[in-house]
Amino acid sequence: MDFVQQYLQSERLLGLSAGIIGLLSIITGVYFYANKPQFKVFAIAMLVLGLIEAGVFITGYFLVNNQKTVDQKVAQYQDNKDSYLKSDLVMVNKNLNAFFTLKLIYALVFITLAIVLSKVALKPLYFGIFTAVMIHLAVAIVIDTFGERYTKLYKANIENAQHVL
Repeated sequence: MDFVQQYLQSERLLGLSAGIIGLLSIITGVYFYANKPQFKVFAIAMLVLGLIEAGVFITGYFLVNNQKTVDQKVAQYQDNKDSYLKSDLVMVNKNLNAFFTLKLIYALVFITLAIVLSKVALKPLYFGIFTAVMIHLAVAIVIDTFGERYTKLYKANIENAQHVL
């Protein structure tokens, strides 16, 4: 049972981490907007992306993926371990595929933006927006890498638990 609760808590913490990154983006945007007038577009892009990120992930942390949800899933596991493990294994495999796909998309967009920034003389508007997007993509890749690692460990724990049952 401990591995189920640990995985669910790690999911919550990853969401909170993404929300905190959003808050840091907002702070960075405010700082640049107030102190570096030549970077206003970058600052506004960081503010907008940070507001979206913080709004989605912090709301998710408190309303969708809260402690009550974790406790319900743990209770479901305790009620019928075999059924829970089978359904969660399917979900875990889908999540692992999603992590791969998301990280691939993020990386391709990041590389495309890096090439565009290095080869094309862009207006400051696009340069600021692309730079802010690249920062958020890089952080998203890091967060998803941790999520993938936790999910792979959880999958191994599920498979071990199924052999024991």
